[in-house]
Amino acid sequence: MVEIIPAILSRTTGDYHKKFKAVEPFTEWIQVDIVDGRFAPNKTIGSKIVKDFRTLKKLEIHLMVQFIEDWVDQFIKIQAVKKIIFPVETALDPLGIINHLKRHKVQIGAALNPQTKVERLQHIISYLDSVLLLSVYPGFQGQHFVHGVLEKIGQLREMRPDIMIEIDGGIAPGTARKCAEVGANILIAGSFVWENDRIEGETYNERVKNALGALREDVEGIVPILEG
Repeated sequence: MVEIIPAILSRTTGDYHKKFKAVEPFTEWIQVDIVDGRFAPNKTIGSKIVKDFRTLKKLEIHLMVQFIEDWVDQFIKIQAVKKIIFPVETALDPLGIINHLKRHKVQIGAALNPQTKVERLQHIISYLDSVLLLSVYPGFQGQHFVHGVLEKIGQLREMRPDIMIEIDGGIAPGTARKCAEVGANILIAGSFVWENDRIEGETYNERVKNALGALREDVEGIVPILEG
């Protein structure tokens, strides 16, 4: 089964709370995007707002920041955080980060920007729980899907057949199915869930639920590739 995980990218506490409450009943995992305004031209909420919002859901923190080592510990301490994803482009000591997360029993993911080649992961892929391939350029939701990511999925499968592959950006019916068909396990959905006028529903929460349902229907019946 291919998993759909909603992603929240918020600049304000109010927006974060609104989106979290809307999606919480319909998913087990929620991704929270953290952007520092340096790695990408945008800035989001930080760890304090995530910490102060109580939830029983599992959180996946996607760090899009310049100085990873200054950010990781802020999220390790949050009980709901079960996975932290860091960008390989700015990690000075990726193996050190991986070992640090392992000691705290947090799942580990590494993210690649659209222009970064998968070979950048060669020396660390055996230590990772997942790889996140960005299919848009980091920082803002609502961008068009970069189709070159589909080839990267196959390349990752050759490097490590059992790795969990996440695709983040431009996920909608159609692109979701294309990613799943070539081996993606997890699809991260942002704009399609939160800002889609084509999704029907009498309330905001109902539209969020229906958007997730449309994505799950798009990938229904596709079995993720876990073996070469």
